[in-house]
Amino acid sequence: MPRPKLHSDDTILAAAQKVLLTKGPSSFTLTDVANEVGISRAALIQRFTDKKTLHFKVMERSTQEVRDYFASASRQTGLQPLWAMLIDLIDGMGTGDDFAGYLLLEWNDVVDDDLNALARERNRLVLVAIRDRLPASPHDRDMAASLIQSVIQGACMQWLIDKQGPLSTFVVDQTRHILSVLYPDHHFD
Repeated sequence: MPRPKLHSDDTILAAAQKVLLTKGPSSFTLTDVANEVGISRAALIQRFTDKKTLHFKVMERSTQEVRDYFASASRQTGLQPLWAMLIDLIDGMGTGDDFAGYLLLEWNDVVDDDLNALARERNRLVLVAIRDRLPASPHDRDMAASLIQSVIQGACMQWLIDKQGPLSTFVVDQTRHILSVLYPDHHFD
């Protein structure tokens, strides 16, 4: 009879994500994750096979969280619902203390085909969510959504180089600026 699992896969994946963000994808070890969870390395291998599989499962979980977020989010169209959604998404970035770790994860999203597919899906989900909430005029919704998403992503990189306050505050301010340029008659608080 198999021994009962004392830790859920979700608990292990959350711990693995923490280790990935702290150590980076190339430096983390299965032993690091096992120690973080409080299980043996052998138990971790039995459940996730190897480091690459565990990394993929962490990113797959992250992608599912994005899917779930948008599946449950309000689909209301307009600048105010868009702004509320963007504030919520950006607030999830937090202070940025672990942002450098996310940047290392992004590098793996570039060089690994399987991780890249998940990253493209997350990117598309955000882009579609922005586009679907934009008003039909005065701008082409696809173009405006792409521009807004580009500013958010670019603001993250700007902040990483020249940290000015918490990450989420900086990105909200930059997003407010682009929305104010695109929609000057609307006030974004």
